[in-house]
Amino acid sequence: MKNLQSLFIAALLFLLLGINTIAQTGMPQYNIMCEREGNYIGDIKVELFRIITPLHVHNFDSLVSIQFYDTTAFHRVVPGFVIQGGDPNSRHGDPSTWGYGDPTQTTVPAEFTNINHARGILGAARDSDINSATSQFFINVAGNSSLNGQYTAYGRVYDGMTVVDDIVSSPVVPGTERPVQKIEMFVTYLGVNNSVPDPPVLISPEDGLEDVMRTQSFQWAPVQSAVLYRFQLSTDSNFTTIVQDKLMGTLNNLVGGLQLGFVKYYWRVQANNGGNISSFSEVRSFTTGIDIPNLISPPDSALNVSTSPTFEWTPVNGAVSYTLQISTFGSFINFVVNQPGITSTSYSVTDLEENKKYYWRVRGATANYEGLFSQVFRFTTGSTNSVDDDKNLFAYNLEQNYPNPFNPVTKIKFGVPITAIVSLSIYNVIGEQLAVLIDKEFDAGIYEIDFDASNLPSGIYFYKLHAAEFIQTKKMILIK
Repeated sequence: MKNLQSLFIAALLFLLLGINTIAQTGMPQYNIMCEREGNYIGDIKVELFRIITPLHVHNFDSLVSIQFYDTTAFHRVVPGFVIQGGDPNSRHGDPSTWGYGDPTQTTVPAEFTNINHARGILGAARDSDINSATSQFFINVAGNSSLNGQYTAYGRVYDGMTVVDDIVSSPVVPGTERPVQKIEMFVTYLGVNNSVPDPPVLISPEDGLEDVMRTQSFQWAPVQSAVLYRFQLSTDSNFTTIVQDKLMGTLNNLVGGLQLGFVKYYWRVQANNGGNISSFSEVRSFTTGIDIPNLISPPDSALNVSTSPTFEWTPVNGAVSYTLQISTFGSFINFVVNQPGITSTSYSVTDLEENKKYYWRVRGATANYEGLFSQVFRFTTGSTNSVDDDKNLFAYNLEQNYPNPFNPVTKIKFGVPITAIVSLSIYNVIGEQLAVLIDKEFDAGIYEIDFDASNLPSGIYFYKLHAAEFIQTKKMILIK
């Protein structure tokens, strides 16, 4: 109930006191004068992201207007991480209470964004409740990407990081993160930085790129003072049909799920410095490559198929030839047929084994490149009564997840030829184990599980299968 009351009070203050201020553009700037035991050590000048985190900026500005921060302390210093201050307890209270805050303070609802918690970024301190921020703030002294999307980043230091470095290196009381000598702050309003960032300069892909497949990486040059970028992708040059509209704190974006078949896409980027938004960059375009064939015959899961079947698929616009692959393994680790250069949409094969399960797929090719493979169909020749699945199908095998890239669920398929303890784990790019999907005994067979990455950010991940002496790792890409 108390938390709901605090949120209501914050919203009421926003409506009654700050709506005109919050609607303004430009970054309000403040000077944080710092003293160590009464001795001046320097000024930290900050500017706040009013158009990105209006509630936190209004809260900070309101506190400065009543001299709330004056004589409060930087009560926490963690080298390589942050300095933190702004707790009213630190004015005159027992030092053991510094950092715990005043429970009567009005809280500010979280305003999480994709701003990167880089060195110099100012953020709102909070407890386990994401909406519990009050007056306390921290300044990153190093890049802390682990805080991204978890804490509200609402400003940055534009002058005085040497003072921040002085503070973070202060000797601390043993067993604490509190400086031995009290470091007080005095905060005053300076004015508004109303600068407008330049539009981003696009780097890649180059304009007019052709033959792009399902996934494409985009990159642009950094814009001075920008903390967020808006990426837009469309299928028309006027951007009336938006495929993706995304705010991010990075200089690149990976887009998956593009439509094949010579579809033309357009992209552009905008910069946001927290006070104003740039005009859009130039517009670049690219065109996707040939589509994927649709398989016709033998149909999926067909039984009693001839040992000399004819395979058929749909034509693909732009393809000058096709490759047909047939295997006794769904992962295509070996080939019964691997025939490129087929110039029609059918191909006959002879001398397949009777009572055997097979898998097949097709891809098209232009004069310059090969397209993506189709989905995989399976079929069984002859009578199914004597099919020895263990002999024909099972082997140690870890397939590529599908779809890939994915958002947020993908399928992972694996096979084991004997009864064995099987573990399947997920890792990030630095090798940290994020999840164990399975860790138990499986009989010989082929298995498929779903992996839900709803709680993970976009990025590259790895999944590893360990069964008996078999270990294999594959890469997958999550795009949100």
